[in-house]
Amino acid sequence: MNFKKYLLGGFCFLFFCEIKAQNENDVVRYSFQTLGSSARAYSLGGAIGAVGADYGSAGVNPSGMARFRSSQFYIATSFHTTRNNSYYIDKELSDKKFNFNIPNFGFVINKPLDDFNNKKPKGLVNVVFGFNLNRNNNFHRKTIFNANNNSSISQNWAERADANNTTPNEFSRYSLEWLAFESWMIDADTNSSVPKYISAYGTNGINVNQRGIIQNSGGITDYNFSLSTNYKQLLLIGASIGFKSARFVENNNFTEVDNKTVNIRDIQSVTLDQYIKTSGSGFNAKLGFTFCPTDFLRIGYAFHSPTVFNLTDSYSYTINSKFDNGALNPFGFTRRNSFQSTESVLYKYIITTPSMNVLSLALVSKEVGFISVDLDFVNYSSAGIRPKDPTEEPFVNENFKVKTLLKENAVNFKIGGEYIYEEFRFRAGYAKYSSIYRDNAVPFSKDLGRNFYSFGVGIKKENYSIDFAYVNGSYSDYTVPYSLNNLGTTQKNYTMTNNVRTSNIVISLGVKLD
Repeated sequence: MNFKKYLLGGFCFLFFCEIKAQNENDVVRYSFQTLGSSARAYSLGGAIGAVGADYGSAGVNPSGMARFRSSQFYIATSFHTTRNNSYYIDKELSDKKFNFNIPNFGFVINKPLDDFNNKKPKGLVNVVFGFNLNRNNNFHRKTIFNANNNSSISQNWAERADANNTTPNEFSRYSLEWLAFESWMIDADTNSSVPKYISAYGTNGINVNQRGIIQNSGGITDYNFSLSTNYKQLLLIGASIGFKSARFVENNNFTEVDNKTVNIRDIQSVTLDQYIKTSGSGFNAKLGFTFCPTDFLRIGYAFHSPTVFNLTDSYSYTINSKFDNGALNPFGFTRRNSFQSTESVLYKYIITTPSMNVLSLALVSKEVGFISVDLDFVNYSSAGIRPKDPTEEPFVNENFKVKTLLKENAVNFKIGGEYIYEEFRFRAGYAKYSSIYRDNAVPFSKDLGRNFYSFGVGIKKENYSIDFAYVNGSYSDYTVPYSLNNLGTTQKNYTMTNNVRTSNIVISLGVKLD
Protein backbone atom coordinates (compact mmCIF):
# COMPACT_ATOMS: atom_id res chain seq x y z
CA MET A 1 0.00 0.00 0.00
CA ASN A 2 1.31 3.44 -0.90
CA PHE A 3 1.35 5.27 2.43
CA LYS A 4 1.28 8.70 0.79
CA LYS A 5 -2.19 7.94 -0.53
CA TYR A 6 -3.48 7.51 2.98
CA LEU A 7 -1.49 9.91 5.15
CA LEU A 8 -3.87 12.41 6.72
CA GLY A 9 -1.81 14.45 9.17
CA GLY A 10 -2.85 14.24 12.81
CA PHE A 11 -6.53 13.33 12.24
CA CYS A 12 -7.49 10.71 9.69
CA PHE A 13 -10.63 9.67 7.84
CA LEU A 14 -9.76 6.18 6.62
CA PHE A 15 -11.78 3.11 5.78
CA PHE A 16 -10.27 -0.09 7.18
CA CYS A 17 -10.84 -3.56 5.78
CA GLU A 18 -9.23 -5.46 8.65
CA ILE A 19 -10.56 -6.19 12.13
CA LYS A 20 -7.40 -4.52 13.43
CA ALA A 21 -8.00 -0.89 12.47
CA GLN A 22 -5.13 0.61 14.46
CA ASN A 23 -2.21 2.08 12.56
CA GLU A 24 0.62 4.61 12.61
CA ASN A 25 -1.86 7.50 12.78
CA ASP A 26 -2.80 6.40 16.29
CA VAL A 27 0.87 6.67 17.22
CA VAL A 28 0.88 10.24 15.91
CA ARG A 29 -2.31 11.16 17.78
CA TYR A 30 -1.09 10.04 21.21
CA SER A 31 2.55 11.10 20.80
CA PHE A 32 1.82 14.74 20.01
CA GLN A 33 1.01 17.23 22.74
CA THR A 34 0.34 20.97 22.58
CA LEU A 35 -0.10 23.90 24.94
CA GLY A 36 -1.91 23.06 28.13
CA SER A 37 -1.83 24.22 31.72
CA SER A 38 -2.66 27.35 33.70
CA ALA A 39 -3.81 30.63 32.14
CA ARG A 40 -0.39 32.09 33.02
CA ALA A 41 1.43 29.34 31.14
CA TYR A 42 -0.93 29.62 28.17
CA SER A 43 -0.37 33.37 27.89
CA LEU A 44 3.41 32.79 27.90
CA GLY A 45 3.21 30.36 24.98
CA GLY A 46 3.99 27.52 27.38
CA ALA A 47 7.50 28.85 28.10
CA ILE A 48 7.52 28.23 31.86
CA GLY A 49 10.30 25.65 32.18
CA ALA A 50 12.87 27.93 33.88
CA VAL A 51 10.40 30.41 35.40
CA GLY A 52 8.72 28.07 37.85
CA ALA A 53 6.17 28.91 40.56
CA ASP A 54 3.45 28.04 38.05
CA TYR A 55 0.63 25.58 38.50
CA GLY A 56 1.65 23.72 35.36
CA SER A 57 5.37 23.43 36.21
CA ALA A 58 5.05 19.78 37.23
CA GLY A 59 4.10 18.91 33.65
CA VAL A 60 7.07 20.77 32.11
CA ASN A 61 9.93 20.98 34.62
CA PRO A 62 8.93 19.76 38.11
CA SER A 63 11.86 21.59 39.76
CA GLY A 64 9.93 24.83 39.18
CA MET A 65 7.41 23.78 41.84
CA ALA A 66 10.08 24.51 44.49
CA ARG A 67 9.64 28.22 43.82
CA PHE A 68 6.28 28.25 45.54
CA ARG A 69 6.56 30.07 48.87
CA SER A 70 3.18 28.97 50.22
CA SER A 71 0.67 26.16 49.94
CA GLN A 72 -1.96 26.85 47.30
CA PHE A 73 -5.03 25.47 45.55
CA TYR A 74 -5.76 26.32 41.92
CA ILE A 75 -8.17 25.61 39.10
CA ALA A 76 -8.54 26.75 35.49
CA THR A 77 -11.39 26.70 32.97
CA SER A 78 -11.09 26.67 29.20
CA PHE A 79 -13.50 27.76 26.46
CA HIS A 80 -12.09 26.13 23.33
CA THR A 81 -13.41 26.68 19.79
CA THR A 82 -12.08 24.92 16.68
CA ARG A 83 -12.97 26.17 13.19
CA ASN A 84 -12.08 24.02 10.20
CA ASN A 85 -12.14 25.27 6.60
CA SER A 86 -12.14 22.14 4.45
CA TYR A 87 -11.58 22.17 0.69
CA TYR A 88 -12.67 19.06 -1.23
CA ILE A 89 -12.44 18.78 -5.04
CA ASP A 90 -13.87 22.21 -5.93
CA LYS A 91 -15.74 23.42 -2.87
CA GLU A 92 -14.72 24.98 0.43
CA LEU A 93 -16.90 24.60 3.52
CA SER A 94 -16.43 25.71 7.10
CA ASP A 95 -17.74 24.56 10.45
CA LYS A 96 -16.75 24.90 14.10
CA LYS A 97 -16.96 22.98 17.36
CA PHE A 98 -16.99 24.31 20.93
CA ASN A 99 -15.63 22.54 23.99
CA PHE A 100 -15.54 23.49 27.67
CA ASN A 101 -12.92 21.72 29.77
CA ILE A 102 -10.73 21.96 32.88
CA PRO A 103 -7.15 22.31 31.56
CA ASN A 104 -5.46 22.76 34.94
CA PHE A 105 -6.31 21.77 38.51
CA GLY A 106 -4.45 20.85 41.67
CA PHE A 107 -2.65 21.99 44.79
CA VAL A 108 0.84 22.49 46.22
CA ILE A 109 1.94 21.94 49.80
CA ASN A 110 4.98 23.96 50.83
CA LYS A 111 7.14 22.76 53.74
CA PRO A 112 9.59 25.48 54.86
CA LEU A 113 13.00 24.29 56.08
CA ASP A 114 15.65 25.95 58.25
CA ASP A 115 16.88 28.40 55.60
CA PHE A 116 13.43 29.36 54.31
CA ASN A 117 13.60 32.96 55.57
CA ASN A 118 17.33 33.54 55.02
CA LYS A 119 18.18 35.94 52.19
CA LYS A 120 21.41 34.00 51.65
CA PRO A 121 20.52 30.41 52.56
CA LYS A 122 23.28 27.90 53.19
CA GLY A 123 21.23 24.74 52.73
CA LEU A 124 17.79 23.49 51.75
CA VAL A 125 15.14 26.20 51.64
CA ASN A 126 11.93 24.18 51.33
CA VAL A 127 10.29 21.02 50.06
CA VAL A 128 7.17 21.21 47.91
CA PHE A 129 4.72 18.41 47.19
CA GLY A 130 2.10 18.88 44.52
CA PHE A 131 -0.73 17.27 42.60
CA ASN A 132 -1.38 18.69 39.14
CA LEU A 133 -3.74 18.05 36.24
CA ASN A 134 -2.80 19.32 32.77
CA ARG A 135 -4.73 18.87 29.55
CA ASN A 136 -2.07 18.15 26.90
CA ASN A 137 -4.20 17.82 23.79
CA ASN A 138 -7.71 18.59 22.61
CA PHE A 139 -9.23 16.45 19.84
CA HIS A 140 -12.50 18.38 19.42
CA ARG A 141 -13.14 19.22 15.76
CA LYS A 142 -15.87 19.13 13.15
CA THR A 143 -15.29 18.75 9.41
CA ILE A 144 -17.90 19.01 6.65
CA PHE A 145 -17.50 18.50 2.89
CA ASN A 146 -19.72 18.45 -0.20
CA ALA A 147 -18.69 18.10 -3.84
CA ASN A 148 -19.41 16.22 -7.08
CA ASN A 149 -17.11 13.40 -8.20
CA ASN A 150 -16.84 10.97 -11.10
CA SER A 151 -15.66 8.06 -8.97
CA SER A 152 -17.54 6.16 -6.27
CA ILE A 153 -16.61 4.82 -2.86
CA SER A 154 -18.21 1.54 -3.99
CA GLN A 155 -15.23 1.11 -6.34
CA ASN A 156 -12.96 1.25 -3.31
CA TRP A 157 -15.00 -1.47 -1.60
CA ALA A 158 -14.74 -3.64 -4.73
CA GLU A 159 -10.95 -3.25 -4.72
CA ARG A 160 -10.86 -4.26 -1.07
CA ALA A 161 -12.87 -7.38 -1.87
CA ASP A 162 -10.42 -8.17 -4.71
CA ALA A 163 -7.37 -7.93 -2.46
CA ASN A 164 -7.32 -11.53 -1.21
CA ASN A 165 -9.15 -13.42 -4.01
CA THR A 166 -11.73 -14.69 -1.53
CA THR A 167 -15.36 -15.61 -1.96
CA PRO A 168 -18.07 -13.63 -0.11
CA ASN A 169 -18.42 -16.44 2.43
CA GLU A 170 -14.79 -15.88 3.37
CA PHE A 171 -15.12 -12.12 3.99
CA SER A 172 -14.60 -11.00 7.56
CA ARG A 173 -17.94 -10.14 9.13
CA TYR A 174 -16.29 -6.98 10.47
CA SER A 175 -15.04 -5.75 7.09
CA LEU A 176 -16.33 -3.12 4.70
CA GLU A 177 -16.27 -5.52 1.75
CA TRP A 178 -18.65 -7.84 3.61
CA LEU A 179 -21.01 -4.94 4.39
CA ALA A 180 -20.80 -3.72 0.80
CA PHE A 181 -21.60 -7.15 -0.62
CA GLU A 182 -24.48 -7.74 1.81
CA SER A 183 -25.93 -4.32 1.01
CA TRP A 184 -25.76 -4.98 -2.80
CA MET A 185 -23.16 -2.23 -3.32
CA ILE A 186 -20.62 -4.57 -4.93
CA ASP A 187 -21.16 -7.62 -7.13
CA ALA A 188 -19.20 -10.67 -8.17
CA ASP A 189 -17.60 -10.08 -11.57
CA THR A 190 -19.30 -12.53 -13.95
CA ASN A 191 -16.46 -12.10 -16.48
CA SER A 192 -13.78 -13.44 -14.14
CA SER A 193 -12.90 -17.09 -13.49
CA VAL A 194 -11.45 -16.20 -10.06
CA PRO A 195 -13.18 -14.25 -7.28
CA LYS A 196 -13.29 -10.63 -8.39
CA TYR A 197 -15.74 -7.83 -7.68
CA ILE A 198 -17.13 -4.71 -9.29
CA SER A 199 -19.11 -1.70 -8.11
CA ALA A 200 -22.89 -1.83 -8.48
CA TYR A 201 -22.45 0.93 -11.06
CA GLY A 202 -20.89 -1.68 -13.33
CA THR A 203 -19.80 -0.06 -16.60
CA ASN A 204 -22.21 2.83 -16.20
CA GLY A 205 -20.75 6.32 -16.04
CA ILE A 206 -20.40 7.74 -12.55
CA ASN A 207 -21.53 11.20 -11.53
CA VAL A 208 -22.18 11.47 -7.80
CA ASN A 209 -22.47 14.04 -5.06
CA GLN A 210 -20.34 13.21 -2.03
CA ARG A 211 -20.91 14.88 1.30
CA GLY A 212 -20.10 14.09 4.87
CA ILE A 213 -19.48 15.12 8.46
CA ILE A 214 -16.52 14.08 10.59
CA GLN A 215 -16.86 14.84 14.30
CA ASN A 216 -14.00 14.29 16.75
CA SER A 217 -13.94 14.74 20.50
CA GLY A 218 -11.78 13.86 23.49
CA GLY A 219 -8.31 14.74 24.67
CA ILE A 220 -5.24 13.72 26.67
CA THR A 221 -4.94 14.66 30.33
CA ASP A 222 -1.73 14.42 32.36
CA TYR A 223 -1.98 13.88 36.15
CA ASN A 224 1.27 14.58 38.02
CA PHE A 225 2.37 13.89 41.60
CA SER A 226 5.52 15.93 42.12
CA LEU A 227 8.19 16.48 44.74
CA SER A 228 10.76 19.27 44.55
CA THR A 229 13.30 21.10 46.70
CA ASN A 230 15.30 24.32 46.64
CA TYR A 231 18.99 24.29 47.58
CA LYS A 232 20.47 27.70 48.52
CA GLN A 233 18.29 29.42 45.86
CA LEU A 234 21.00 28.14 43.53
CA LEU A 235 19.73 24.74 42.43
CA LEU A 236 16.16 23.50 42.24
CA ILE A 237 15.53 19.78 41.77
CA GLY A 238 12.20 18.08 41.14
CA ALA A 239 10.59 14.88 39.95
CA SER A 240 7.05 13.83 39.12
CA ILE A 241 5.22 10.60 38.45
CA GLY A 242 2.62 11.07 35.74
CA PHE A 243 -0.58 9.24 34.93
CA LYS A 244 -2.05 10.06 31.52
CA SER A 245 -5.59 9.35 30.41
CA ALA A 246 -6.58 9.34 26.75
CA ARG A 247 -10.01 9.50 25.15
CA PHE A 248 -10.80 9.85 21.45
CA VAL A 249 -14.20 9.55 19.76
CA GLU A 250 -14.78 9.84 16.03
CA ASN A 251 -18.12 9.78 14.21
CA ASN A 252 -17.83 9.74 10.41
CA ASN A 253 -20.76 10.04 8.05
CA PHE A 254 -20.11 9.73 4.30
CA THR A 255 -23.07 9.98 1.90
CA GLU A 256 -22.96 9.50 -1.85
CA VAL A 257 -25.95 10.40 -4.04
CA ASP A 258 -26.19 9.53 -7.72
CA ASN A 259 -26.66 12.61 -9.93
CA LYS A 260 -28.99 11.14 -12.56
CA THR A 261 -28.16 12.36 -16.04
CA VAL A 262 -29.68 9.49 -18.01
CA ASN A 263 -32.37 6.91 -17.29
CA ILE A 264 -30.14 4.18 -15.85
CA ARG A 265 -31.31 2.02 -12.99
CA ASP A 266 -28.52 1.42 -10.51
CA ILE A 267 -27.52 3.05 -7.22
CA GLN A 268 -29.67 5.84 -5.85
CA SER A 269 -27.60 6.62 -2.73
CA VAL A 270 -25.38 5.06 -0.09
CA THR A 271 -24.35 6.19 3.39
CA LEU A 272 -21.41 4.87 5.37
CA ASP A 273 -21.32 5.55 9.11
CA GLN A 274 -18.20 4.81 11.12
CA TYR A 275 -17.81 5.02 14.87
CA ILE A 276 -14.63 4.59 16.85
CA LYS A 277 -13.98 5.20 20.52
CA THR A 278 -10.52 4.90 22.07
CA SER A 279 -9.89 5.04 25.79
CA GLY A 280 -6.97 4.13 27.98
CA SER A 281 -4.19 5.32 30.22
CA GLY A 282 -0.45 5.24 30.67
CA PHE A 283 2.34 6.16 33.06
CA ASN A 284 5.46 8.27 32.73
CA ALA A 285 7.97 10.17 34.82
CA LYS A 286 9.61 13.60 34.65
CA LEU A 287 12.87 14.73 36.18
CA GLY A 288 14.16 18.29 36.13
CA PHE A 289 16.49 20.86 37.62
CA THR A 290 16.88 24.63 37.42
CA PHE A 291 20.28 26.25 37.92
CA CYS A 292 20.33 29.92 39.05
CA PRO A 293 23.90 31.29 38.90
CA THR A 294 22.62 34.85 39.47
CA ASP A 295 19.38 36.48 40.53
CA PHE A 296 18.70 37.36 36.89
CA LEU A 297 19.53 34.11 35.08
CA ARG A 298 17.78 30.75 35.31
CA ILE A 299 18.74 27.68 33.25
CA GLY A 300 16.53 24.61 33.26
CA TYR A 301 16.56 21.07 31.94
CA ALA A 302 13.88 18.38 32.16
CA PHE A 303 13.58 14.83 30.89
CA HIS A 304 10.16 13.32 30.13
CA SER A 305 10.18 9.55 29.91
CA PRO A 306 8.11 7.71 27.25
CA THR A 307 4.47 7.11 28.11
CA VAL A 308 3.22 3.54 27.70
CA PHE A 309 -0.48 3.76 26.84
CA ASN A 310 -2.73 0.74 27.28
CA LEU A 311 -5.60 1.49 24.88
CA THR A 312 -8.89 -0.13 23.94
CA ASP A 313 -10.72 0.59 20.69
CA SER A 314 -14.42 0.03 20.17
CA TYR A 315 -15.53 0.51 16.57
CA SER A 316 -18.26 -0.38 14.13
CA TYR A 317 -19.42 0.29 10.54
CA THR A 318 -22.86 0.70 8.99
CA ILE A 319 -23.86 0.88 5.30
CA ASN A 320 -27.29 2.10 4.26
CA SER A 321 -27.90 1.54 0.53
CA LYS A 322 -30.80 2.61 -1.70
CA PHE A 323 -31.40 1.66 -5.34
CA ASP A 324 -33.54 2.81 -8.25
CA ASN A 325 -36.77 0.88 -8.78
CA GLY A 326 -36.06 -2.09 -11.01
CA ALA A 327 -32.27 -2.02 -10.54
CA LEU A 328 -30.80 -5.49 -11.23
CA ASN A 329 -27.50 -7.11 -10.34
CA PRO A 330 -25.44 -9.02 -12.98
CA PHE A 331 -27.34 -12.25 -12.17
CA GLY A 332 -30.74 -10.66 -12.82
CA PHE A 333 -31.81 -10.31 -9.20
CA THR A 334 -33.56 -7.13 -8.10
CA ARG A 335 -31.42 -5.01 -5.83
CA ARG A 336 -33.00 -4.35 -2.45
CA ASN A 337 -32.55 -1.34 -0.24
CA SER A 338 -30.45 -2.51 2.68
CA PHE A 339 -29.19 -1.48 6.10
CA GLN A 340 -26.19 -3.51 7.27
CA SER A 341 -24.03 -3.08 10.38
CA THR A 342 -21.07 -4.80 11.95
CA GLU A 343 -21.13 -5.65 15.61
CA SER A 344 -19.05 -3.42 17.86
CA VAL A 345 -15.49 -4.75 17.97
CA LEU A 346 -13.10 -4.37 20.90
CA TYR A 347 -9.37 -4.41 20.36
CA LYS A 348 -6.62 -3.80 22.94
CA TYR A 349 -3.18 -2.53 22.05
CA ILE A 350 -0.20 -0.60 23.44
CA ILE A 351 1.36 2.61 22.15
CA THR A 352 4.70 3.85 23.46
CA THR A 353 5.22 7.56 22.90
CA PRO A 354 8.68 9.14 22.51
CA SER A 355 10.65 10.68 25.36
CA MET A 356 11.27 14.43 25.41
CA ASN A 357 14.11 16.70 26.52
CA VAL A 358 13.27 20.27 27.55
CA LEU A 359 15.88 23.04 27.70
CA SER A 360 14.82 26.35 29.28
CA LEU A 361 16.29 29.80 29.79
CA ALA A 362 14.81 32.78 31.62
CA LEU A 363 16.05 36.31 32.26
CA VAL A 364 14.28 37.56 35.39
CA SER A 365 13.84 40.83 37.25
CA LYS A 366 11.61 40.54 40.30
CA GLU A 367 10.57 44.19 39.90
CA VAL A 368 10.14 44.35 36.11
CA GLY A 369 9.27 40.86 34.87
CA PHE A 370 10.96 38.24 32.73
CA ILE A 371 11.58 36.76 29.28
CA SER A 372 11.57 32.96 28.99
CA VAL A 373 12.41 30.47 26.22
CA ASP A 374 11.74 26.72 26.11
CA LEU A 375 12.99 24.21 23.54
CA ASP A 376 11.49 20.71 23.35
CA PHE A 377 13.49 18.01 21.57
CA VAL A 378 11.51 14.96 20.46
CA ASN A 379 12.40 11.85 18.44
CA TYR A 380 8.98 10.80 17.14
CA SER A 381 10.46 7.91 15.16
CA SER A 382 11.21 6.15 18.46
CA ALA A 383 7.48 5.68 19.15
CA GLY A 384 5.79 2.35 18.49
CA ILE A 385 2.61 0.28 18.55
CA ARG A 386 2.06 -3.37 19.48
CA PRO A 387 -0.87 -5.66 20.32
CA LYS A 388 -1.81 -6.18 23.94
CA ASP A 389 -1.88 -9.93 23.28
CA PRO A 390 1.66 -10.98 22.26
CA THR A 391 0.28 -13.93 20.28
CA GLU A 392 -1.49 -11.60 17.84
CA GLU A 393 0.01 -10.35 14.61
CA PRO A 394 2.55 -7.55 15.27
CA PHE A 395 2.31 -4.11 13.69
CA VAL A 396 5.31 -4.59 11.40
CA ASN A 397 4.25 -2.27 8.57
CA GLU A 398 2.88 0.36 10.92
CA ASN A 399 6.09 0.51 12.96
CA PHE A 400 8.14 0.65 9.78
CA LYS A 401 6.19 3.73 8.72
CA VAL A 402 6.74 5.29 12.14
CA LYS A 403 10.49 4.74 11.83
CA THR A 404 10.79 6.02 8.28
CA LEU A 405 8.21 8.81 8.07
CA LEU A 406 8.22 10.45 11.50
CA LYS A 407 10.85 13.00 12.40
CA GLU A 408 13.88 12.07 14.49
CA ASN A 409 14.85 15.58 15.53
CA ALA A 410 11.69 17.61 15.99
CA VAL A 411 12.15 20.85 17.93
CA ASN A 412 9.35 22.86 19.51
CA PHE A 413 10.11 26.53 20.21
CA LYS A 414 8.27 28.55 22.87
CA ILE A 415 8.89 32.08 24.03
CA GLY A 416 7.03 34.28 26.48
CA GLY A 417 7.37 37.42 28.55
CA GLU A 418 5.75 39.03 31.56
CA TYR A 419 5.73 42.68 32.62
CA ILE A 420 4.97 43.62 36.24
CA TYR A 421 3.06 46.77 37.16
CA GLU A 422 2.11 46.84 40.83
CA GLU A 423 -0.27 43.85 41.34
CA PHE A 424 -0.93 43.50 37.59
CA ARG A 425 0.85 41.13 35.21
CA PHE A 426 0.85 41.62 31.44
CA ARG A 427 1.96 38.67 29.31
CA ALA A 428 2.46 37.55 25.72
CA GLY A 429 3.86 34.45 24.07
CA TYR A 430 4.42 32.44 20.91
CA ALA A 431 4.87 28.71 20.32
CA LYS A 432 5.98 26.90 17.17
CA TYR A 433 5.43 23.13 17.24
CA SER A 434 7.41 21.32 14.60
CA SER A 435 5.75 18.89 12.23
CA ILE A 436 5.85 15.29 13.39
CA TYR A 437 6.65 14.15 9.83
CA ARG A 438 9.99 14.18 8.07
CA ASP A 439 10.54 16.66 5.27
CA ASN A 440 8.79 15.56 2.05
CA ALA A 441 7.08 12.63 3.81
CA VAL A 442 3.70 14.24 3.22
CA PRO A 443 3.15 15.11 -0.47
CA PHE A 444 0.37 17.62 0.25
CA SER A 445 2.35 20.23 2.17
CA LYS A 446 5.86 21.22 3.22
CA ASP A 447 4.77 22.31 6.70
CA LEU A 448 2.45 20.49 9.08
CA GLY A 449 3.63 22.39 12.13
CA ARG A 450 1.42 24.32 14.51
CA ASN A 451 1.62 27.97 15.55
CA PHE A 452 0.16 29.54 18.69
CA TYR A 453 -0.04 33.24 19.54
CA SER A 454 -1.10 34.21 23.03
CA PHE A 455 -1.51 37.09 25.44
CA GLY A 456 -2.90 37.47 28.93
CA VAL A 457 -3.24 39.52 32.09
CA GLY A 458 -3.16 38.63 35.76
CA ILE A 459 -3.77 40.07 39.19
CA LYS A 460 -1.56 38.84 42.01
CA LYS A 461 -2.66 39.57 45.56
CA GLU A 462 -1.26 38.31 48.84
CA ASN A 463 -3.87 35.59 49.28
CA TYR A 464 -5.04 34.88 45.74
CA SER A 465 -4.30 35.35 42.04
CA ILE A 466 -6.53 35.56 38.98
CA ASP A 467 -5.17 35.05 35.46
CA PHE A 468 -6.68 35.32 31.99
CA ALA A 469 -5.24 34.07 28.68
CA TYR A 470 -6.29 34.09 25.05
CA VAL A 471 -4.60 31.70 22.62
CA ASN A 472 -5.00 31.65 18.85
CA GLY A 473 -3.69 28.55 17.05
CA SER A 474 -3.43 27.41 13.45
CA TYR A 475 -2.40 24.28 11.58
CA SER A 476 -3.21 22.27 8.46
CA ASP A 477 -3.75 18.62 7.76
CA TYR A 478 -5.19 16.44 5.04
CA THR A 479 -7.92 13.86 4.61
CA VAL A 480 -8.39 11.23 1.89
CA PRO A 481 -12.02 9.99 2.01
CA TYR A 482 -11.03 6.97 -0.11
CA SER A 483 -8.46 6.00 -2.72
CA LEU A 484 -8.56 3.84 -5.87
CA ASN A 485 -5.69 1.82 -7.27
CA ASN A 486 -7.39 1.31 -10.65
CA LEU A 487 -8.52 4.71 -11.83
CA GLY A 488 -10.55 5.36 -14.95
CA THR A 489 -9.12 7.61 -17.63
CA THR A 490 -10.90 10.69 -16.26
CA GLN A 491 -10.82 9.74 -12.57
CA LYS A 492 -8.38 10.86 -9.89
CA ASN A 493 -7.90 10.48 -6.16
CA TYR A 494 -8.82 13.66 -4.31
CA THR A 495 -7.38 14.99 -1.09
CA MET A 496 -9.35 17.12 1.32
CA THR A 497 -7.36 20.06 2.69
CA ASN A 498 -8.14 21.11 6.27
CA ASN A 499 -7.09 24.55 7.49
CA VAL A 500 -7.77 24.63 11.20
CA ARG A 501 -7.96 27.65 13.50
CA THR A 502 -8.36 27.33 17.25
CA SER A 503 -9.42 29.93 19.78
CA ASN A 504 -8.97 29.27 23.48
CA ILE A 505 -9.95 31.44 26.45
CA VAL A 506 -8.50 30.27 29.76
CA ILE A 507 -9.22 31.65 33.24
CA SER A 508 -7.30 30.50 36.33
CA LEU A 509 -7.80 31.08 40.03
CA GLY A 510 -5.19 30.41 42.70
CA VAL A 511 -5.87 30.61 46.43
CA LYS A 512 -3.30 30.67 49.23
CA LEU A 513 -3.88 27.96 51.86
CA ASP A 514 -1.55 29.11 54.64
